[in-house]
Amino acid sequence: MKAIAILVTVMLWGFGAHAADFTSRTIAAEDRASLIVTEGTVRVPESRTGAASDSIELAVVRIARSTTPSASAHVILAGGPGDSGVSLVLGLARRGGAPLLDMFDGDIVGIDQRGTGASVPNLRAPRAYGLPLDQPGTPQAWLPLIEKTSREVAAEFSGRGIHLESYNTRESADDIDAVRRALGYERITLWGRSYGSHLALATLRRHAKTIERVILANPEGPDHTFKLPSEVDAVLERMDELVAMDLLPLMRDVLGRLERAPVHVEVPHPLTSQPVRVGIGRFDLQWLTAQALGDPRTAGTIPVAYLEMSKGDFHRVAQLVIVQRSRMGGETAMKQMMDLSSGATAARRTRIEREAVRSLLGNAINFPLMSLGNAWGNPDLGDEFRQPVRSDVPVLILAGDLDPRTPVENGRDIVKHLPNGHLVVLENAGHQFDLFGSPQIRELLEQFLHGRKVTTRRLEVPAPRFTSPG
Repeated sequence: MKAIAILVTVMLWGFGAHAADFTSRTIAAEDRASLIVTEGTVRVPESRTGAASDSIELAVVRIARSTTPSASAHVILAGGPGDSGVSLVLGLARRGGAPLLDMFDGDIVGIDQRGTGASVPNLRAPRAYGLPLDQPGTPQAWLPLIEKTSREVAAEFSGRGIHLESYNTRESADDIDAVRRALGYERITLWGRSYGSHLALATLRRHAKTIERVILANPEGPDHTFKLPSEVDAVLERMDELVAMDLLPLMRDVLGRLERAPVHVEVPHPLTSQPVRVGIGRFDLQWLTAQALGDPRTAGTIPVAYLEMSKGDFHRVAQLVIVQRSRMGGETAMKQMMDLSSGATAARRTRIEREAVRSLLGNAINFPLMSLGNAWGNPDLGDEFRQPVRSDVPVLILAGDLDPRTPVENGRDIVKHLPNGHLVVLENAGHQFDLFGSPQIRELLEQFLHGRKVTTRRLEVPAPRFTSPG
């Protein structure tokens, strides 16, 4: 379909006389619905707290059925931090088509948050840490390498005149409101998933009068950036109930054996097919398991992997170790700065350290983030930022009971401060679940969006498919 180019100039209120130019085009969704895509940039201050500041650009997309904007809009906040909100919204619109826009009943807006995607500057820093393969992994061996790389990347961005301390969730929350004003909406509905929910809550705290409703999937509150090892244990216990084997005793046995005697395995490198000698210790397995729990596709392989290792077969895990160590790196300075500046209260840090001592996976879920503050200049928004968000705005929270990163307890912490908040526990859902593909979840969303009372408190979704030993 031929694109229709429409040039729209929008004055960004609150930031001098800077303007943003947008162009519009039509696209066809998979159901052949005709959608109008408006794309452009909005300029905002890099810092709103300094006496003087450069400006940065936020890439923005709007999906609509008409060239006339709707009275309100739905703003989709990507997770990560560092994922592209523009790509997320474009993908949703193409796949969802007319039914999705009917459910939203208004324009849909995506934003590449400061420092990521098509926004300028982009803080992407794909620098591998260079972790050796032939020795078992430990925090003590890895942290000096990770800190060195982090300091180098931070220095490079600072040398380009980028103020890394300005890339934090408080500034991003004000960016959301700046985009709202630039596009001319009086009120918006916020959708946030994982880190996106963290940003949505920060925006609700600072700009509640402009927020119609909020939907939080995989909730992360103001003091939830660093994860609790006890919540990881709770997910493993829940998984133990779902598999036809004694998973937890098996895991303790394998981890205990690796602690006493790490193993070395020679396997073909997944990329070069050349033989590589790989050292595997207890921490390697703790870290790999913590990462695998974040996705039901990989979580489903955990039982059979431990069963293989209990029989002395470490070949499958050795190849995973090669891939993970080779890939492990900074990725984007935006993610490091956002997470470290949100940080944690002293009480939560103390609780994490106390729980890690007796947790099956230790504190692997937070590695290496919790140890990188010094390397990135100790960014910190302070404990005032980490206080609970209190608001009368209607909020719907969806949390999975197989999610160790944004667990159900996060939702309970958040909702008790929201008089018009409602928490729905999704049984068998992990950190990645299909928000729009389930008819039951879509029904909940439609009830909430249309102002009807949501009474459902628990909803069962299909359990993960666990790989069999065969």
